[in-house]
Amino acid sequence: MSAARFITSLVPAAFITGGLVFIMHTLISQNFEEPGDGDEYKIPDITMPQREISTEYDTSKPDKPEEVDEPPPELPEPEFENPNVDVSVSIKPNLNQKLKVGGLSGFSSDGDYLPIVKPQPKYPSRAASRGIEGYCTVEYTVTVTGETRDVTVVDCPQSVFASASVRAAEKFKYKPKVIDGEPIEVPGVRNRFTFQLAE
Repeated sequence: MSAARFITSLVPAAFITGGLVFIMHTLISQNFEEPGDGDEYKIPDITMPQREISTEYDTSKPDKPEEVDEPPPELPEPEFENPNVDVSVSIKPNLNQKLKVGGLSGFSSDGDYLPIVKPQPKYPSRAASRGIEGYCTVEYTVTVTGETRDVTVVDCPQSVFASASVRAAEKFKYKPKVIDGEPIEVPGVRNRFTFQLAE
């Protein structure tokens, strides 16, 4: 920046600054007066009237409901679908029964396992309502106490019968297999359930 341009810019700046100072002084001198007394307002006195306070309790009883002359009509009994279901269960276990019964103890004689209790499976309601028939083969282990363990489905074309077959096989009771007077487990025992509806 040249010196001439610097000097020419100082001249307008000085005029503007002087003008602003003059305007500020004028404004201040016009309002430089003591504040006068304002209007006075009288605040009225507040008085509370004396009142008697009493507590009222609602002791009124509700009105008695009107008596009904006629009782409401009885609802009809619901009708449930009860298909005529006849469960035919064909039990074909793999048994080679060579049981020799003797003595006072249940395990005193050698012999093969023997079924004692075989409850029938419950016919699945879904299969009964659709008219589905079929069979299901399960496999399990007969334990030393005559109970079944590790029940699995090995052949069940209609899977709707699988759960009912497993639950029924889990409730089977056997006389365990005995060798040399000691009960032993028998794995791989199979049982086939046949599910048929009544005609």
